[in-house]
Amino acid sequence: MHYSVPGVGFITSRPVTAKGYPGKGRLGARMERAAERFRQAAGWGERAPWLFVAGVAAYLSLAFEPSPAAWAAAVAAPAVCAIPARRGGIAAVAFLALFAVLAGAAWAAFSAHRAAHPVWTQSRARAEVEGRVAAVEMRARGSRVTLDAVRLDGADTPMRVRVNLSARHGAPRPGARVILAAVLYPPPGPAYPGGYDFGRQAWFSRLGAVGYASRAWRETAPPEPWDFAARLQSWRGEAARRILAALPDGDPRAAIAAALIVGERGAIPGALAEAYRASGLAHMLAISGLHMGLLAGLAFLAVRRGLALAPAVALRYPIKKWAAACALVLTAAYLLISGAAVPTQRAFVMAAAALLAVLLERSPFSLRLVGAAALAVAMIGPEAVLGASFQMSFAAAAALIAVYEALRGHGLPGEWPPWLRLPLAYAGGVLLTTLVASVATAPFSLFHFGRLSLYALPANLLALPVLGLWVMPWGLAAALALPFGAAGFPLARMAEGIGWIDHVAAMVSAWPLHQVRVPQMPGFGLALCAAGLLFCALAVGRVRLLGALALAAGVASPWVFPLPDVLIADGGRAVAVRLAEGGYGFAGDERAEFVRTMWRERTAAEVRFGRGWTCGMSGCAVALPSGRGVAAVRQAEGLAAACAEAAVVAAAVPVTAEARAGCGAALLLDAADLARHGAVALWLDGEGAVRRFDSAGLRRGRRPWGGGQ
Repeated sequence: MHYSVPGVGFITSRPVTAKGYPGKGRLGARMERAAERFRQAAGWGERAPWLFVAGVAAYLSLAFEPSPAAWAAAVAAPAVCAIPARRGGIAAVAFLALFAVLAGAAWAAFSAHRAAHPVWTQSRARAEVEGRVAAVEMRARGSRVTLDAVRLDGADTPMRVRVNLSARHGAPRPGARVILAAVLYPPPGPAYPGGYDFGRQAWFSRLGAVGYASRAWRETAPPEPWDFAARLQSWRGEAARRILAALPDGDPRAAIAAALIVGERGAIPGALAEAYRASGLAHMLAISGLHMGLLAGLAFLAVRRGLALAPAVALRYPIKKWAAACALVLTAAYLLISGAAVPTQRAFVMAAAALLAVLLERSPFSLRLVGAAALAVAMIGPEAVLGASFQMSFAAAAALIAVYEALRGHGLPGEWPPWLRLPLAYAGGVLLTTLVASVATAPFSLFHFGRLSLYALPANLLALPVLGLWVMPWGLAAALALPFGAAGFPLARMAEGIGWIDHVAAMVSAWPLHQVRVPQMPGFGLALCAAGLLFCALAVGRVRLLGALALAAGVASPWVFPLPDVLIADGGRAVAVRLAEGGYGFAGDERAEFVRTMWRERTAAEVRFGRGWTCGMSGCAVALPSGRGVAAVRQAEGLAAACAEAAVVAAAVPVTAEARAGCGAALLLDAADLARHGAVALWLDGEGAVRRFDSAGLRRGRRPWGGGQ
């Protein structure tokens, strides 16, 4: 007889016993049957991509860079496993799973070392920067420009630099070479140990420095005439300006329209953006799978229905494939005019995979398709795997397909009249889709943003139909009319729908208890949530309960560890201490609003500037219940007095070996310590001693994006 497991086939003449496979005991037979069910339930086409993604995430999360010996051992491991795997069964499953995970880790490592580039090491140093304008992004108070082929102070460096420009200086032309004076600093690390690592993102993007221009820029060479990317950037900028000018000056609906059509979100007022976030509608502001799906579906339906009106065409030609091809071309054009940001690329990959499935006469709604899209995105940009956009978009897609697959054949009765069945089916679909997507993305929202919108379901129920049936169709018409200067009418109609969505966002964000804040979810909690969700989507039968248990454990993980008592920003420019009456007192650079916002999100506590602190010329100090406190020293004269406290932060004061030896503080951090550790979190005991120390540097380790090679 012949039987096989994924990737392994063999023939045997030995009889299969009643208890299982040849020569197996009862336990071995059960394991063999489990392996066979594992294959038959969905196949490796659905599971292997997620194992590859897990390998990518594992490599990026390491606190050290694997040595060549470690990689040699990793390569040898599958070869060793291949010996028993040839006999099939559970050994083959384990071999293939291990191979997929190691392949993901190896690809991520290869991509990380391939992205090697010089990184600016000086902190807030002035420099003359000359480079080609690769990208221009609109901002509320000016613009943000990315330069490549950069020369710094006359020295050629293969470095990309991103600088903020003031509104009074204007924005340069994409593709032009410009020279400017800027204050540069290295891409910052996490603001909180375990938080978002912009430095890692910058490494994979080959971004070597960030900063701001200290005076106006000057163009040294015009754009090259054959620079298609520069021409597209210029067209996008002009399109955004036309959209903003089509409505009355200052109308926030124009900023939302620009975000939906060309991906420019910089003009959206901060208060309106916060209302969208608080109400659970923030996903509408970024061009994502929702927008790509709506556009692709609208184009597919319009072309197919239009061709169906001609019976001679509909009966002779594959109009369904023609419609899919047209929708694919249109979504590709939308990708280009929207700026091709990373989330938009990810959305395009998923939409394109679905349309290609239609062209190949395959189901466009399958977990295998979602896995293939995730694999493609992980190979294009491995760093995206640890981002909120990747995790939330694929969690929603996998959950929706799994739920609708389970409900197949359980629709409304066919004998119901269409005037009743179609509206109910649409309303039920919107309700179910919103509910499933909200539940699937909730754990990832808790990890990345520390908050959960309680009224996201009613907000999306009120806003999504308007977005899909009114805003996006008029937005498509406006995009097609922009090159001809005839977009005024469709933009006005589009603004009507946007006004309703703005009203929903403002209304829901004003409801009491509209969102819940929770402390930072630890990394193992996120891993449990991801594994649990995938297990629920891919497993069959009662074993899905194991996935539900893992998901519940991950959601509960933020309350496993107590909040830190002391938070120190990267470089020591800000310090926050947990107070006995609740919340944190914040001392340091008043401009460090981003750091304060991140700490508030990560601790789910209020972080108030100056609360509990006493400041003087030499520094600031705050008392703790133990009697000893925390001091932030500004001048060397205050170091001796500060050493009586539990912890001393001396970012701007040189500390000699003699001064460190004579300091009685439980912990003394100077500039060198802070440069090595980055953001720091401390947990103190009742006596004021440090019982736990955590830092971004310890979690980062010596990685390529953390200064190690």
